[in-house]
Parts: sequence; structure tokens; C-alpha cells
Amino acid sequence: MSTTVLQGYDLIDGQGTPVRQDVDIVIEGDTIREIRPSQAENAGMVVIPGLINNHTHGTAYGPLFPSGHEGLSREQVRANLDRHLLEGTTTVLCVDGFVLPGEQAHPTNVKLASCNTPACLAAATIADGGGLAEANRAFTARQAVAAGAVALGEIGAGHTLGGGGASYMYIPAEIEKRTGVTITPRQANALKIAVLGRHIFASAFDPDAVAEALDAAGLAGKLSVEEAREIVSGIVLPAFDVALRGIAEAAELAGQLDVPVLVHNAAASMTQVAAVAATGVRLIAGHSNHSSFDLREALEHAERLKAMGAIVDVSTLDTFGARRLTTGPELLYALFEAGLVDTISTDYAGGHHDSILLAIDRAAKAGVVSLPAAIAMATANVADAIPGLAPRRGRVVPGAIADLVVTDPANLDNVRMVMIGGNVVARDGVVV
Repeated sequence: MSTTVLQGYDLIDGQGTPVRQDVDIVIEGDTIREIRPSQAENAGMVVIPGLINNHTHGTAYGPLFPSGHEGLSREQVRANLDRHLLEGTTTVLCVDGFVLPGEQAHPTNVKLASCNTPACLAAATIADGGGLAEANRAFTARQAVAAGAVALGEIGAGHTLGGGGASYMYIPAEIEKRTGVTITPRQANALKIAVLGRHIFASAFDPDAVAEALDAAGLAGKLSVEEAREIVSGIVLPAFDVALRGIAEAAELAGQLDVPVLVHNAAASMTQVAAVAATGVRLIAGHSNHSSFDLREALEHAERLKAMGAIVDVSTLDTFGARRLTTGPELLYALFEAGLVDTISTDYAGGHHDSILLAIDRAAKAGVVSLPAAIAMATANVADAIPGLAPRRGRVVPGAIADLVVTDPANLDNVRMVMIGGNVVARDGVVV
């Protein structure tokens, strides 16, 4: 059995404990055997556990999103996995929901969640369903768990509940088809809110706000207020109530199958999410910093969910980079500062997600969370929240699988090396 020693590194072990300086990490085969004080010169780098990302899309071969959208090419899936790996993520949970089990042929550990319950399948069929073959439709969530799926999710996704997917995919596509005008996700989102409000009610229709949104998007004279209402309502509302029913349906099944359920937590679904949390099911409230929440609402809702035993997850989304939908880190920072965050993921943000380590680096430097606590939210906390996702991973301790990341403590997202199972799989920005 081969032995590898990482010498002279600082260590954040994933358990929320303070940084240990100048240690050697002894790896035998795929396992961490010893952590000892080092006699080597300090390497100037820090070792952390490989990140465990519980909310990804486009990381497995099959239909994209819980709307059953046409799947990505194999090349794009691999590129997505490469990107996660280079960002320090060694385990991903794909929550596209209708993916069939199969080999992924990538060093990253890929696990699946399923959303194939009757209501979720019906909502996907109404909203899109373009990538669902008969095999995808027939393979139930119960069968998926028996075949190795570790959770149910994402239940009630933004593509079926009028969330980000409607704003960056379906609404812009339909408007361009009708008018020839390309609008941004943010412009589509403003139009959606003007028509249906943040909580998605037909009664929230505001003609003046719709007219203002049309003008801002360059659509004045190309679409009337009523035509805009018809487009947005026709995209969002048909699947909406069906998808809401799917949250309770999936939670009940998750309880029967003894797996967690990961739900789309947003302003439009918050009432149903809280009702499910009250049942005591193992619930992960995905992206609890969703841009549809206002600040006070997000904090009060997260506090209520935690009191009921739910896992409060936040997602990086496109908070620091593209900002096609999010406007900045205010919600994220507020949830950190209030001590309400359990886990950190990326979600997809239309393919524009920011890395977890970038978000941790910025949040720690802003003083809203300690670095060891934030690393735990992306490693050990995730492993504990979803028991089947990353066994013996998420901590740098003797006996754990040697999934390790070497990175720059001054800029955490500057990942230098990634190991999975004791093997180097990425170095200096290149998958090896």
C-alpha cells in the first residue's frame, strides 16, 4: 500500500475547530492514517477536506433540472464536473431529479437525488418535459433510492415553481420567439414579479409595474401589458400548484424511505416548506438565500425552519460574479451573521454559479462567519445531513477517506491541488 505525506501544511479539518498550524498528513492508500506536528518548513498553504456540494445541476447524464429539460451533452456534463473539481469540490449531489443511475466516468464522486414522484413528474411534464424518455418517466423515486439515490430532490424546482429557471430560460425564450427581442434574466424576473409577485399569485398583477418592466426591457410597443401577462402567467402558473403539491408528496415518501428531502425554498414555496418541516421529516431547505426573499422574510423563515429541525442550506448562485439574477451577498451575509446556515452549495444559476470557496473567502473576510465554521458548512455538515452522500468524507481525521484540497489561505478559491481517495486529480487549474 502506497504512503503519501503532505508536509508542513496548516489544517482546517472540517469540524469547525480552530486552524492547526504546521502539520503532516500521512495517507496510506485512500485513507488518512495520521496527522502529526511537522518538522518541515511551513508550506504557506492550507489543507481542507474536499468540498461536498449538495445542490448541483448538469453534473450527471440525463434530463436537466426537475422540469425534465433536454439533457446537456456528455462533453458539457464533464466540463461542469471539471469546473466543480477545480473549485475544490470532490463530491456532488446532482438534483436534476430524473437522471437514471449509471457510471459518470469522472474522478468526482457523483451521487443522485430523485424527484420522480407523481406530482413532480406531472409538474415537469406541464412545464417542459422535453428530455424525459419513457425510461425516465417510469423510474420512480422509490426505485431510485433502491438503486442508490441518497435523497429526494430537488422538489419543486425554480423551473416548475416560477423561480430562477423561469426567469433565465422560459420567459426570455418565449419573448424572443414572439418579438425577436432578447431580454436579460433580470429583466424577465422584473416582468415576472410585476405580473405575479414574489409569492406567485395571479391576484398580484400590477399593470403599471408591468408597463414599467416592459419599457425597461425595450419591449414597449412590442408587447402589450395584457400580452406580457399572458406570457408570464402561461409559463409559470400551469405547473405551479402541481409542483407545490409535490413538496408534501415527496416529503411523505422521503419519510417512508428514510432519506432526506431537498426542497426548493423560495418566497413562493415557503409556506409549504415550513409545513413539511413541521412533520419532522429530514428536510434540507435549499438556497434559503433565494433572491425572491426580502431580508427580514429570509431571516424569519430560516429561524423558523431551524427551530423545527430542518437543515438551512444557502447557495452561492451568481452572487459575486455574473449577478444575472442576484444583486449581491446581502441575504447570504445576513444568514451567516445570524448563525442560521447549516450547509453551503452552489446551485446552478443558469451555469453561472460562483465557487463555494470564493463565497467562504468573501464571507470570512467580511466578518460574518468564521473560516473553520464556514468550511464545516461545506464539508462535514453536508456529510452529516445526507448520510449516504459522502461516507467517511468531509473531515480531515485519521480513518477518513483522503479527499483533500490544498489552497491559498489568502485567497481560498485559488485551489492548488485536489486529491480524491489519496490520488491527485487536479493541480494548478488542470484536471490530471
